[in-house]
Amino acid sequence: MNNLLKEKKGIGVIICRMQVPYLTESHTKLIQTVCERRKRVIIFLGTTNRSIDSKNPYPFEFRKQMILSTPCENAFLQADTVSIVPLPDQDDNSAWVRNLDSMVKSFLAFDESAVLYGGRDSFIPWYKKDNGEFDCVELAPDDYDSGTELRNLTAIEQPKYSVEAASAILWTLRQMTK
Repeated sequence: MNNLLKEKKGIGVIICRMQVPYLTESHTKLIQTVCERRKRVIIFLGTTNRSIDSKNPYPFEFRKQMILSTPCENAFLQADTVSIVPLPDQDDNSAWVRNLDSMVKSFLAFDESAVLYGGRDSFIPWYKKDNGEFDCVELAPDDYDSGTELRNLTAIEQPKYSVEAASAILWTLRQMTK
């Protein structure tokens, strides 16, 4: 890593969904890398306005708590430097890009810059196609865990009984009947 990357300045913005039961090694490395490169970090978690489904089983608050409770090397997730914010889906990609740019700008101080980070299969091609205002960097993952595959593997096993597991099953059923 050259000296320019060690100079922490500006905001690093991570755009992701993280619809997984736990963060993969790629997720934690993505967050750690951006935290190492930038003074402040904003994690925008994509949210849907629909009921939960197999592709989007976890609500925003659940995923936020998952991220904040993940043990991390060097304690890079610090409350004073990392913000986790919902990013609503939009039917129109250009409207989504404008909304994202507006949300990022709301975090910037005068003369401060932001860089958007993504991983494999990220938002970057669509963001650039619709003329997003900020620079983007794609970080290559060390592993290629698929969120879909991880959800499918986790869903095979019946959970062990606990009051929390029973409550989660009832909550899920209620969400699916909305």
